[in-house]
Amino acid sequence: VNGFEVYKIYLAVKLHFTSKGKTYDFHKYGGRTTARLETFTKRRDRYYFHKLSKSYNSASLVDYFVSNFVTSTNIWIGDIIGRAGDDTYKAWQKKIESLAYYYAEDVDYIIEQMTTKKLHFDDIFTSVKGQHPLILKYFLSKKINLETFMILDDILQFSKHLNKKIQEKVLWPKLYDRMIRYKPFLSYNITKLKMVLKRKLKDG
Repeated sequence: VNGFEVYKIYLAVKLHFTSKGKTYDFHKYGGRTTARLETFTKRRDRYYFHKLSKSYNSASLVDYFVSNFVTSTNIWIGDIIGRAGDDTYKAWQKKIESLAYYYAEDVDYIIEQMTTKKLHFDDIFTSVKGQHPLILKYFLSKKINLETFMILDDILQFSKHLNKKIQEKVLWPKLYDRMIRYKPFLSYNITKLKMVLKRKLKDG
């Protein structure tokens, strides 16, 4: 890949995660954009894209940009080239490659909290008086991973309840939007992960 091709991938992933009203869908458009070489050559930051082209292939670059935009949508290409972007990508890659393991660890943490605080399973996902539920607090305090939060939501569909109940209109709506945009890039066997949850709840 060359610098311009890297730029096109960057632009497509960026639009997927930041376009207002989700008007751009990376998968629907196959990562294609209206990016023009003429526009790219006028960019002062094109050096960064050329630099990235020497380190990663096309498939890796999609993951590279996804991992960084999942972390923060308010980033400039200069922020994610070099050590910071590489570290974010490697940490994400490690997590995705062992997703079932990290998910199981997170479920163990949730069950531990249930036992310690004498909670019912449903209590973890319920918003009381418009407040953030425990499951959201666990994610925000980095006790569980975003991917675990999303997998559990896929299994239990609790975000529909949260959309109606949570009163604050900044943190949760932004996170929910990020989840919706991130989900198509996340691959897992929901049947197996559902069984892991059932087994751990039974054993716990």
